[in-house]
Amino acid sequence: MTKNLVIVESPTKAKTINYILKGKFTIKATLGHVIDLPEDRFGVDLNTFQPTYIVMKGKKHILELLKKMAESAEEVYIATDEDREGEAIAWHTVNYIGKDINTVKRVAFHEITPVAIQKAFENPRKIDLALVNAQQARRILDRIVGYTLSPFLAKKLGGFLSAGRVQSVALRLIVDREREIQNFISKKYWTIKIFIEKNGIKIFLDLVFIDGKKIEETSLDSLVLVEKILSELKNHSITISKIEDVQRTLRPYPPFVTSTLQQESSIRLGFTSSKTMFIAQKLYEGIDIGKKNPVGLITYMRTDSPSVAKSAQSQAFKFIKEKYGMQFVPDKPPVYKAKVSSAQEAHESIRPTDVYLIPDEIKKYLSKEQFSLYELIWKRFIASQMKSAIIETKTISGISERYGFETKNSKIIFTGFMEIWPVKIDMGQQIDFPIKEKDIFKIIDALSEEKQTKPPARYTEASLIKAMEKFGVGRPSTYAPTMQTLYRRNYIKSEKRILIPQEIGFQVIDILTKFFPDILDIGFTAKFEEHLDNIAEGGKDWIELLKEFYTGYKPSLDKAMEGVKDMPPVEKIKKEKEYTNKVCPKCNGRLVIRKGPHGPFLGCENFPKCRYTESIPK
Repeated sequence: MTKNLVIVESPTKAKTINYILKGKFTIKATLGHVIDLPEDRFGVDLNTFQPTYIVMKGKKHILELLKKMAESAEEVYIATDEDREGEAIAWHTVNYIGKDINTVKRVAFHEITPVAIQKAFENPRKIDLALVNAQQARRILDRIVGYTLSPFLAKKLGGFLSAGRVQSVALRLIVDREREIQNFISKKYWTIKIFIEKNGIKIFLDLVFIDGKKIEETSLDSLVLVEKILSELKNHSITISKIEDVQRTLRPYPPFVTSTLQQESSIRLGFTSSKTMFIAQKLYEGIDIGKKNPVGLITYMRTDSPSVAKSAQSQAFKFIKEKYGMQFVPDKPPVYKAKVSSAQEAHESIRPTDVYLIPDEIKKYLSKEQFSLYELIWKRFIASQMKSAIIETKTISGISERYGFETKNSKIIFTGFMEIWPVKIDMGQQIDFPIKEKDIFKIIDALSEEKQTKPPARYTEASLIKAMEKFGVGRPSTYAPTMQTLYRRNYIKSEKRILIPQEIGFQVIDILTKFFPDILDIGFTAKFEEHLDNIAEGGKDWIELLKEFYTGYKPSLDKAMEGVKDMPPVEKIKKEKEYTNKVCPKCNGRLVIRKGPHGPFLGCENFPKCRYTESIPK
């Protein structure tokens, strides 16, 4: 008998785990998914909804090697990622190599550290078929939608187009926002300030009440009314009616989950969601930081749970006490709850595996981008475990006959978590002379400022992912692939991080909305995500869900295929460069299909700055 066999997805992960297990196991990587639905045919029986799985291209030799190794191994362990995709890889692999899923040992961990790995191997479980079935249901549901809507779109618009449960709703959000901007009619409104003076120092107060009624932001929309108010205020005085000091606590932000990591990485670092996940994967699987063996620097990066292990909290409190002082350690450990109703993709937030691996101290071992992302994750986690900040705001109110005015001034009493995670706070104006209630000041000036209402802002990757999370569209594992698909199909483009829908994107949404309103409905899509979560929890049968969906979907599909014949022709859109889902190994840009004298090839989107190329497999 040979050593026990451990199966993982990636060589880097295998190398890190092998070091932790001190070479006592044989560890082999599958290089991702090994079995999937076929690319060249539908692969799903629409009567029974049973899938036809095939070995993916280039994976036959890996599976045969695993099968041979498993035959001679005393025990087989599956250590794929701790989510639905990882569970599916485990299930497919075990079935192929001919092992009983009840005898194979499934080890799951949230971080690749000695303690976590040791604990996982001491407490193996069985493959979770509920998670597998949730992944199967999602995969087949997306196959049904994608493989039926894509020909429909091609029939009408031509070209290689695609539609999907999540991607089409995401595209609709972008298109709807663009049309909202296009149809927006700007309106003028005014604001009014008065100025008072003491000892040669001026301060201003904003007009906030008229006859005791609060002024809405855009309610002063008449220039005649504004000029009347300014005239009435001329040569008047104001009596300070109230001075109020209020302290408020500003709680630290939770540690990262997938969506918030992608959002902050986009805002602060300018990374796309795909680039963020690519770099995070490397940090999770392990990096050589001068210890001769790779070290997993962060916990698993696909999660919607912001919770933190007690051991990690204890280590963070110890670090905060040593670095910043006991006054920054909270009286009680903070508890963070997930925004989504069913946070189950993983069991903990994205955090450093060891807070004493301080970013600046290991910077020399990381690439510039790895350092930037690791530092972001590290700082966010440390800040999340610190005390709240305390902000004191002074509000000065004044009355001049029928008009009420107000000004505010804020100051930071205690920095708390902002010591490491600064937050922009409107401090108001600095008031450099003492003011008491019942003080009377002459109004030395009254001015108006003309403003205009603004249309809603276009989406960025950060704000779109935030919207998808808010509406329950997609899950942590789908945000980045969804964005990539929208770019690859040329449905959208990004200019200075702003997402702009292209003409083909508008046409796709118009046609899908006409014939498939349910597929484009946010609530409908979110409900199916809940159903998938229910399957993962063992509460719903996955075949029944597929039957329910298809029973309602098939009549719409038949009607659409018939109705599209009578629709007037749509002008075909010239296709621009086509993005792939592959990442450039040199600069992390996306690879695009280019044409050369010897045929198509893959090249980096950042050409000519990056000249990486590779051939396209036949």
